[in-house]
Amino acid sequence: MPDNSALFDHSASRLVSLGWDDRVESNLADVAGDLCPGRVVRVERGACVVALADGDHAARSTIAVAVGDWVGARWRGDALVVEVVAARWSQLARRDPGGHRQVLASNIDSVFIAAPADRLSAARVERETAMAWDSGAQPVVLLTKLDLAETGLVEGLRERLLGVEVIATSVVTGAGMERVAALLRPARTGVLLGPSGAGKSSLINVLVGTPRLAVGDVRAGDRRGRHTTSVRQLLAVPGGGVLIDTPGLRSLALAGADGVAVTFADIEDLASGCRFADCRHECEPGCAVLAAAEAGQLDPDRVANYHKLRRELDFQARRGDPVARAEAERIWKIRAKATRRLFRDRERHQE
Repeated sequence: MPDNSALFDHSASRLVSLGWDDRVESNLADVAGDLCPGRVVRVERGACVVALADGDHAARSTIAVAVGDWVGARWRGDALVVEVVAARWSQLARRDPGGHRQVLASNIDSVFIAAPADRLSAARVERETAMAWDSGAQPVVLLTKLDLAETGLVEGLRERLLGVEVIATSVVTGAGMERVAALLRPARTGVLLGPSGAGKSSLINVLVGTPRLAVGDVRAGDRRGRHTTSVRQLLAVPGGGVLIDTPGLRSLALAGADGVAVTFADIEDLASGCRFADCRHECEPGCAVLAAAEAGQLDPDRVANYHKLRRELDFQARRGDPVARAEAERIWKIRAKATRRLFRDRERHQE
């Protein structure tokens, strides 16, 4: 029967390559006791894979776990069972279709947002950036397929994403890859987020140094890639860093409001100058946000996306209250009308 001893040689441990440091040891010491320390490297339906000091093992868990969790596990005969999860210092989460919070990755330091230059959606990148800020980790946007980027695309994205590093990358020329690797220094964990076909698997293969993941074909009609990752998994990067890969997710419902406030900090700051404290920035007199948009100081597209994300958060907060939900829908119809007016005004100014 395998040994349940929690002691191991740190210098030779598999866990060192997966981010083990004093912070992890302290967190686990509070809850693990005599259990085997480990890190969840893969999660599938009904099961997970946990890295212990001597290697990776299939395990079952009596509690919900996420890729990146540091855990305490015990051998019960030939079966490894996860019994405790150490406190997470960060967690990337979304709302599933049922409105429940789903943790995609935990104990991360950076959220790398892969954004394909050939079909960039700035609104999606802002959504992913908000999720990253809400996780407690640092967002970093990786503009992929640099050879297909339009002139000014990188600069425009940097102007739109306040306080976020944007790295233009190419797995063909190696552009930007040295900077990405530098962010994955020893004991640091990053998670890679982005749509299918964004080049995530190609990025990982370059960073890991070997073709660990399959690379999908791109459809000729719309240049959209195919799913090549079906589960979330954690990979060691040469030099001591760790990278978590995620499947291309179609649904990225927000799980918290703090990230939206940070992503749109300029709009939130302007809101403090509105005449009314409860201004919704729709059609109210003395609205500083509307005034800035009409004066060309704010991009109406960005204002519209801010309203969309705030509406989503309001819906999540009210989904269990039919009366509140109906009131929210009424308010957002007014807001949508005001947003359309901003677009019409911008078009008239451009004529």
